[in-house]
Amino acid sequence: MSKKSNLFWKFLSIVVLGIILWLYAFPWNLYNINIPYLSSEYKLGLDLQWGVELDYKVDLDEVKKEQDYDKTKEDSIIEGLKSIIDKRIQVLNINDSQITSATYGNEKHIIVQIPLKGTNSTENKENIKRAKEAIGRVVKIEFKEKRDKITEEDIQARATLANEALKEIKNSSFSLASNKFKDNYENVDTGTLTWTLSELKSYFSLPQEFKKEGLVDKVLTWTGKETISFENGTLQQSSSGIGYWVTKVNTISKATWTGSDIYDIDYIFITQKPSDWKPAQDKKGRILNDKYFVKSSVQFNQAFQPMVELTFNDEWAEIFGELTRRLTGKQLAIFVGGQLLTAPNVNEAILTGKAVITGEYSPEEARMLSQNINTWVVPAPIYLTSERSIDSRLWIDSLSKLIVSGLIGFAIIALFLMLVYRASWVVASISLLLYILMVLAVVKFFGIILTLASIAGLILSVGMAIDANILIFERIKDELKEGEKMDNALKLGFEQSFSAIWDSNLTGLIVALILFIFGINLIKGFWLMLAIWIVMSLIVFYYISRVFVFLLAKIDMKQKNFIGLKK
Repeated sequence: MSKKSNLFWKFLSIVVLGIILWLYAFPWNLYNINIPYLSSEYKLGLDLQWGVELDYKVDLDEVKKEQDYDKTKEDSIIEGLKSIIDKRIQVLNINDSQITSATYGNEKHIIVQIPLKGTNSTENKENIKRAKEAIGRVVKIEFKEKRDKITEEDIQARATLANEALKEIKNSSFSLASNKFKDNYENVDTGTLTWTLSELKSYFSLPQEFKKEGLVDKVLTWTGKETISFENGTLQQSSSGIGYWVTKVNTISKATWTGSDIYDIDYIFITQKPSDWKPAQDKKGRILNDKYFVKSSVQFNQAFQPMVELTFNDEWAEIFGELTRRLTGKQLAIFVGGQLLTAPNVNEAILTGKAVITGEYSPEEARMLSQNINTWVVPAPIYLTSERSIDSRLWIDSLSKLIVSGLIGFAIIALFLMLVYRASWVVASISLLLYILMVLAVVKFFGIILTLASIAGLILSVGMAIDANILIFERIKDELKEGEKMDNALKLGFEQSFSAIWDSNLTGLIVALILFIFGINLIKGFWLMLAIWIVMSLIVFYYISRVFVFLLAKIDMKQKNFIGLKK
């Protein structure tokens, strides 16, 4: 195959590629045109469409009891929580979330804004649910020892806990308090039940205020012959498990057929009996928990079975050494998120700052458990207090202005190229158009979220992507000035400009990847877009521009008209 024929087929393939890219990159959905495989939507960020705002209260009650607590530590905890939430959201593939902190009176809050698409779709509801589950997840690592017996003091502590829950509800909200006590204390359950007044009277000694809606200002104790327990989160009647109830009457209605009063009630149920395990603590009263946690990792034992290794600080090692010395021959259990994971017998005192979780785990299960521990152990628990929809700040009008500004910028660049490089500006302009289409196709295909920052990066890249063409044109000019023939000048122009183009783009790509990995979510879109356009511009330079320049050179024209070179 001759060089001329080969050049023609390359040109034809680029034309076909350009048509396919344009068909795929064009936003058909904006014009209500549905074309199979082509009508998928661009994913827009929070600044270009509506979203949801989740308000979380930071519970600093336990932290404030510590001796070294001060404003600096509080700020450190807030920033640590924001970083953890940022990592949790990254797992959900949401790159434009915005995380800020706020102070309301004496309360500290973290505000999370997440972009959504469309209106009240099922997908949006599922995304909001996933986000709330991921962001609000609180996992505690607790080491516990067996109780020798349950004392009256233990039972009284449960009643005290119920009164603390009632007090908490008066100062905040029922849902907030119920989540807090369920997450932080054993044998506590929450939910909603619907009973008639007669059923309630048979089980409880009801106070007078129970006959109206609102919080019942008294902890109720189960008095019926049958008592309450829970199985798989469902209310069950059983023969043991007396407990305390903190209740709120939501509605009182009349049954259609019987006319009886039906009560819809939110409750927090705290069993009178604590669990069989109690927090392990040393002689100084220090409890062995995630306060001292450093990190989690996956290791393998001698039988190549995966296990999760927990690393703690030096103070924890001191506490753990004392406890394992005292509990030699007894069980020491590890609870993660309230779930008993392992309860091995202690064979000897352990003086290192490490513990292991073993079980029938696959390598993937061990990796997920380790990852969850690393991202879900928080310096202070957070609880969702409110959820609301938020409107976009820019939407279509501002997006249109961005597109217009991009087109104006492109026109100015094309005009400059035409004045300086004459006919070769056609090559550069077509290369730029194909470059833009390639970037948009990649963004659309991989579902990369377009934000104001990423679109700004794309517009900026249009100006910067032309540098490769300018370097090539200038090198070709130099060779022509040296007396080289056109074909050889074109070849040398591409070869000798390659090192400079490759060096500058590789440096930019490394910087973009580093800042994308370690940067915050708010500006990740810019660095991701920067990395994409660098890769795409190299492809355009190495293949597309080369074909068009050599093809244009086949047209018999003066050097001045071809590339603006004056003899």
